[in-house]
Amino acid sequence: MNLRTSIPAAALLTFLILLGCGRTPDAASEAPGSVVSEAERDSVLTALRAVDRSAFDHAFEALNRYSFTRHRRTEQFDKNDRVIAFTERVVRFKKEGDAHRAILVEADSGGTFDYGFFNRFVSENVKDVAPVDLAPYLLPEDPPFLLARNREAFDYRFLPDTLLWDETARVLEVRARPKTGDEQSLRCVRLYVARDTGSLIALAIERTDRALLFREESRYFVHIRPTLRNDRVPHTIRFRTRIRTPFHAARQFRTTATYYEFEYAP
Repeated sequence: MNLRTSIPAAALLTFLILLGCGRTPDAASEAPGSVVSEAERDSVLTALRAVDRSAFDHAFEALNRYSFTRHRRTEQFDKNDRVIAFTERVVRFKKEGDAHRAILVEADSGGTFDYGFFNRFVSENVKDVAPVDLAPYLLPEDPPFLLARNREAFDYRFLPDTLLWDETARVLEVRARPKTGDEQSLRCVRLYVARDTGSLIALAIERTDRALLFREESRYFVHIRPTLRNDRVPHTIRFRTRIRTPFHAARQFRTTATYYEFEYAP
């Protein structure tokens, strides 16, 4: 079956970026807890400002020093959360000089993707391009939850520590408040910060974007990990989106990507 391999989404740019890219954490996997005290809010804000983003911001850049393999799977779901179409590719990116050569290792697909209104924006053929840096698109330098004018639009809290790639991570959560935060497109963000270094090693985001003809509800998860040379590189990327348009059923898509078999190639 000849399937189109890009997701149709209102956030077409976001998915095209992701094309280059146990149970993992999810920004919306837990309901909000009790009301956060002002003291805890201030402590979380202090911790947020102290997070070292450098490894996260340069993880995709570090891929330029390696050959690596990427497994990527894209799925579409019906209203009952059943998979109705998928495409799956395993590609080896072989470092050659200053670039990578994409070598298809394995591919599979099934079903027929339904892009609806966005069909006109979807390409029939998408090459296996090298990953593009996601950091600036997911977490800007000045996120809205750190701006003083938005302080009352969010709740700030610490969550229990978790373990990611054998590293203990402190978990900081920011969640939009009912009413005062209704206008915020960023609904929830969780930062996973290595206890021993203060470095951001994973990020989970839930956001809602509204436009004239559609509403997009999306979740993202990005986890970076160290190589044997202690470079931080992408490990797991997950993106799920629900697109709502007038007079049509919602369309749901998910893309997951895993990076592995890193071989240093300066």
